[in-house]
Parts: sequence; C-alpha cells; structure tokens
Amino acid sequence: MKTSKYQLLIGSLYFNYIFQGMAAIILSQNMDKLKTQWQVSTSQVTLVMSAIGLGRIVSLYFSGYFSDTFGRRKTVIVAILSYAFFFFGVLFSPNYQLAFFFALFGGVSNAFLDTSTYPTLVEAYPDEKINSSLSVLNKAFISLGQFILPFITRYLLQKELFFGWPFILCAVCLLANLGYLLFAKFPPLSSLPNKTQINANDCEKNNNIGDFKIDGAALLVFSFVSVSIFNIFILWIPQYAESMRVVSHENSLIFVSLYSVGSFVSVFFTSGIVKKGVNIPKLISFCVGISGFTLLWMLLAPSFVSTIVASLAIGIFAAGGIWQLGLALMLELFPSRKGKYTSYYSLATSTSVMITPYITGILSEHGMEYVFWFDVFLVLLGFIASLVIQQRYKKFFPTEITEPLE
Repeated sequence: MKTSKYQLLIGSLYFNYIFQGMAAIILSQNMDKLKTQWQVSTSQVTLVMSAIGLGRIVSLYFSGYFSDTFGRRKTVIVAILSYAFFFFGVLFSPNYQLAFFFALFGGVSNAFLDTSTYPTLVEAYPDEKINSSLSVLNKAFISLGQFILPFITRYLLQKELFFGWPFILCAVCLLANLGYLLFAKFPPLSSLPNKTQINANDCEKNNNIGDFKIDGAALLVFSFVSVSIFNIFILWIPQYAESMRVVSHENSLIFVSLYSVGSFVSVFFTSGIVKKGVNIPKLISFCVGISGFTLLWMLLAPSFVSTIVASLAIGIFAAGGIWQLGLALMLELFPSRKGKYTSYYSLATSTSVMITPYITGILSEHGMEYVFWFDVFLVLLGFIASLVIQQRYKKFFPTEITEPLE
C-alpha cells in the first residue's frame, strides 16, 4: 500500500496532540475557578495537576506492551477514552479527591497516545528521513493547542461564561476524531523479535560508550530539569504576571500563547540547525543559559517587556526540542539497549510532571516570585548537568562535531 494513503491517518493521530497540549495547561488556566468549585487551596489544585505525572509513570511500561501486543488502533482508542474521562471527570468532580482520580487518566492517555502514534508513524513511513521530519510535528501540534486555549479562556472570562466549555470542547473533539480512527486503515504491525533474537540480544557484548553513573545521571538530571523549566513557566506565568501587576488576570493568560509561539517556531528552527551539524552538547548549554538569563531579568525587573521576552525565550530555548536532543545524546552514549535507556529518560520526565506542580503550588502560597526562583535554581542545576555532558562528550569524541541528522 502506498504510504500516501496513510496521510489522513497520521493527520488524525497528530490532531490528538492539540488536546494533549491543552490538557497540560487547562487546570492552571482555570485554577481560580477550580479552587472555588472544590473549596480548596492552591496547593490542593496543584496536587490534582501532579496526578497527571503519576498516571503517566504507572502506565509508561504497560502502554508500550499493550501497543505491541494488541495493536496501535486499540492503543489510541484507550488514549482518547482516557482523555474523555480526564476532561469530563475533572470538570464535574465535586471535590479535589475525585478530581485527583480522574487526573490520573490524563497521564494514562499521555502514555498511550505516544505509544500508539510514534510506532504508527514509523510503520507508515519506514524511510527514516521521512519519519524523522514528521516526528517534529508532535511538538508543533502541542504548541498549537497551548496557543489556542488561553484565547478561549480569556474570551470566556471577559463574557462571564461557563469556564468548563474548553473541557467539554476537548473531549467532544477527541471523541469525534475517534469516530474516524475506529475505521481508519492502520499500517501492518511491525514484527516483534522472536525469542531467539531476544536471547541473542541479551548475549551481545555491552557496547555502551558512556558511564551511566556519570553520563547517565547527568542526562537524567537534564531530562528532569528541561521539562520542569517550561512546565513551571506555563503553569504559573499568568499568576506571576497578575501578582506583579504587569497585566490584568484576563490578559495574563496571553503569555502562555506567546510561549507557544516561541515553542512552535523553535521546533523547526532546532531541527534545521541540528541538521547543519552543530555540536549538540554546546547547543543544549547555550539554550539552558539563555533561559536562565531571561528568567532572572523577569524576576529582577518585572515588567510587561521582560515578561514578553521571557515567555518567548522559554518557548524558543527551553521547550523547542532540547529534551529530544538530550535523548539523542543518551542513545548515542548508550546504544546497546535503546529501549531501556529511553524509558529511564522518560521516567525522569514523568517524575518532573508529577512533583513540580505540587512543590510550586506550596511555594506559590508564600509568593509567586518563589515559584520562579525555584525555576531559576532548576535552570542552574540543568546548566551544570549540561556542562558535565559537554565535557564528557568531548572526552569520548575529542575531534567530532555532531553529525547532521537526516
């Protein structure tokens, strides 16, 4: 079958990521409304946000097994139904305890969506040049969702309409998309390795280049930090801008859209610059450093201009693909068990999604500036980790500049 016949399928799968992007920020965008509905504090709302990370952690391994065993179609069905439970469940929960339970489905759907979409992409387009370029669209669609939602929320606030309409819209659109995916033609499932192949792989000589206690640990720290930097930013920048009297509550939501613009543009910029053959460890250090400087400027001189610059900079330099570059380095240094080390790297990310909302929720009750000082601390930690990675990489590849990615 010609791969062109899968274009509509791939478009449908990536359409889901618009709502994954919205799911990541929808609770923070409606924090005041949810606090009132559940009669709770800020930290209790952020505890509900943390459940998304917990849901992803507990389903991370099983989702991959489910996808390989039962197929991509059933996996994406689970993902969409889980998102429906998340959006409807959180919205109509009478208390935060029940909302916490439904928020777990947000993490489950996140894991199942990834393990259905990426393998389908590779199976539909076996040519690495094609599937590598298409994989960039994942982040682009997430950024698109995070760009659109603040405008919807702002409109509802200004018109004093029911805050839950975006929750309902997300669930309805996903279920409508499911109607197509139920009957769509998926590519044949890739053959799984047989027992003989698995035993042979187990007996292979370990050809890892790096020392996991040093290089692996530094990359796991970077994985945790790189996601934390932009997640903290998009969760709290509206409240920070409002508390610093930079803009009104309604207009504060637009900073998330500016962040999303930066992230969207940077996805393609990062892909292009890496193809030119830049040194990836140095690029990572540069991006983390710029993120730190703009956050410091925003904290030390809070203003409309500094907040705009920080929003764009975090989108461009922290959320534009450096996490993926870190994963590429992990697999380059530890090539013998790619699946194993990818799961370690993703686990660090999921841990960040689980604990940082709750920690920053507690800090926010003492002052919004403490949330972003914590973010600056994480940037510093990530910068140190990136320097370790840079020096170690230079040791292993003393004359090598990272080869262009196809």
